[in-house]
Amino acid sequence: MKNLRWLFLLIFTFSATTTSGQYADDNVTNRKARDPFKANKKSGKTDSSSISKTISLSDSVPEEKTIAGVNISGIQIINAVSDSSLLGYVQTGMFNQWTEAIPDKPYTEYLQSYVDRRYNTMYKEGATKLVWIIQELRISERTFNMSEKGFLHLKAISFAGDNNDTFRLITELDTILEKGGMDVSRKHRENIIHALQILLDQSLTKNVSVYKATYPVYTMSAIRAKALQRYNVPALQEKDHPDGIYLTFKEFLNDKPSFSNVTYSLEHDSVRFYHTDNNGNKIFIDKFWGVRKNGILLKQYYDLLIPIEQKQNGISLTNNLLLARQRNNAVIPAMVGGGLLGGAIAGAAMGGSSMAYVLPLVKNIPYIRKKVPWATRVDIETGEFAL
Repeated sequence: MKNLRWLFLLIFTFSATTTSGQYADDNVTNRKARDPFKANKKSGKTDSSSISKTISLSDSVPEEKTIAGVNISGIQIINAVSDSSLLGYVQTGMFNQWTEAIPDKPYTEYLQSYVDRRYNTMYKEGATKLVWIIQELRISERTFNMSEKGFLHLKAISFAGDNNDTFRLITELDTILEKGGMDVSRKHRENIIHALQILLDQSLTKNVSVYKATYPVYTMSAIRAKALQRYNVPALQEKDHPDGIYLTFKEFLNDKPSFSNVTYSLEHDSVRFYHTDNNGNKIFIDKFWGVRKNGILLKQYYDLLIPIEQKQNGISLTNNLLLARQRNNAVIPAMVGGGLLGGAIAGAAMGGSSMAYVLPLVKNIPYIRKKVPWATRVDIETGEFAL
């Protein structure tokens, strides 16, 4: 972000001494953990913020190349993202305050208007028409010691056909792009533009096979039905959901927990779940995908429980915007009061698993092993945390 350098100036201004802290009851044995269901009882809403940052797709793109000789008549966008209320999250201000990133137009118009401006000069009447289902278009960013990283996730399906309402699926794209620097908030537009260009390149590369008989044929109504197909699961369609423990994500999607007769204990500073079987035996349940009680849903993340909830057709971390800001409020005083060494210690602590309840990490990106993004939602197809 643009004010990141001021943060380091502030750090140098204050004392370079280090301090240590201790809870008042650190020496007390059998301390109880906080009840995760009571702690999240008031979290009835995902993020709501009066502050947001608008991401625009301008008419011109720096150093964009003219595309010639492309035989298509147009590109139609079908918006099928799981949450169209925002593009994701960015950091603003001197202390990297997280805020919602929103498009400057309604989601479909936002993408369609850019695509039309960018590519209309190459359209040819009577040529192949492309239809793009945009399943996810999500941005995020994260600050590290001396730099920032911006991330973008694009998941889309491309169809090609003619004006006779006959289309064939030609490519599917699921990719995450990243850009580094000192102010990555300015680069999200570039990432979006780049991702759409990748989708077009793949569509054009494969459209030589459009009319092969082995490719299934879709009408426009069938394409629209396919766009919404992944949302037709009980977990996203039903209003009421059973309490219990879901051992797998598939059980969660089907609203069928493995164990419904569940109790939990808060002793020894940990939350432990038990199932009572038909014979009255109390069985400890260690590893599971998620647990629901009284309408509150928690996803297991190592030995922690992350509150999540449905938002539109997706599953978001509950109050992740608020939690991200709380995380920053804890890190900044530690960095300022403890000097550089104190800041390094605080940064390590806040980035470790002990503080993962604030924001878990996205660890399932095979080509991004270091400096991974924070998670803000759950992928509705894999059940894993996603940006």
